[in-house]
Amino acid sequence: MSQESSFSDYLRWKSLAVWEKPTSEHQMVKGLNPLCGDEIIIYYCLSENNTIEILGLGGESCSICSAAAGFLFRNQNHFQRNQIQSYLTERKKFLDGEDSSLFQDFEEVSFFRTLRSHPGRYRCGLLPWQTLVKLNEEKK
Repeated sequence: MSQESSFSDYLRWKSLAVWEKPTSEHQMVKGLNPLCGDEIIIYYCLSENNTIEILGLGGESCSICSAAAGFLFRNQNHFQRNQIQSYLTERKKFLDGEDSSLFQDFEEVSFFRTLRSHPGRYRCGLLPWQTLVKLNEEKK
């Protein structure tokens, strides 16, 4: 993708997630990018305090989408349902050149900075976050 990141970075970022269906009770939501065929499945549960805990991921996707999903999973216990849209919006703003205070993860910032120089791949990097938004919309 660029000289800033290597393929091994994307594999490492993907490995931040548990890529399997959980054996415990869970719900799921699926996101699909029809342009390239990337698919992300989020296995999750809702807690009593209205937070979302991501239990695992599934699907087939490119290295960019898989890396973004790894970052989403790394934050697995920190999603408030009433703020889900803001997680996606902040990442979109960052890709549009506005720095964001929402996410402070140096590696994730590095990933999105690299992605900034490849606008044709924005959908790949945002699909996990769009799927998270879809989860919230389906549960209203």
